[in-house]
Amino acid sequence: MQSSPPDIVSALRAARGILLDFDGVIADSEPVYHRSYCEALAPWGLSIEQEEYWLHFSSLGTGLEGFVERHGIAGLDIEEVKRTQRRIYAGLCARGEIPLMPGAAELLEELNAGVWRHPWAIASNTDSALIETILSLNSLRIPLVVGGSGLAPKPAPDILLAAAGATGCPPERTLVFDDAWKGLAAARAGGFIPVLVRGGLYRVIVSEAVLEIDGIASLLPAIREAAA
Repeated sequence: MQSSPPDIVSALRAARGILLDFDGVIADSEPVYHRSYCEALAPWGLSIEQEEYWLHFSSLGTGLEGFVERHGIAGLDIEEVKRTQRRIYAGLCARGEIPLMPGAAELLEELNAGVWRHPWAIASNTDSALIETILSLNSLRIPLVVGGSGLAPKPAPDILLAAAGATGCPPERTLVFDDAWKGLAAARAGGFIPVLVRGGLYRVIVSEAVLEIDGIASLLPAIREAAA
């Protein structure tokens, strides 16, 4: 078996907490988010190009407000589009159309079984009820989930700080695994250790990352190696 990069193994040995992003890290949900936004915008005669979605929505987190500003769109009811998008996405979640990333199910099963002896949680902009639905439909036990409802979204650090408070993880010794600039910027802003998870639909250079791994499937072997 190929060993994990020494820097991530050393970081895991020193860490006292893990926070996992969900979309693009645990769940392969970004294509479905993109679809739901396009369906919500269709009555307005609008759509979002795939590359624009990956960069501005998924990674930078500028959302519909940024979309309207970039394209000089007038008259769009942003809140109505958001409500429609949330309804569409929730329906897709309930129908089991959100797959997990390769290796994510095994990682969560092993984390739930105690392979990592310190606290951990999922910390995401996505509402916790949707995350729990996706995990339940994949027959996974629900861990501690801190979703974005009622909290400032990433790149603000509020969600990560709430998760750290709920788990007792000290930020300066907590690894935050995320595939997007907004999540890694949130980690840095909150005093956490940002780890870029590569291997998703977009590959961007993210200066906020201190460490990186090649896909979430590589985390479990690294945890096992760190515990050896």
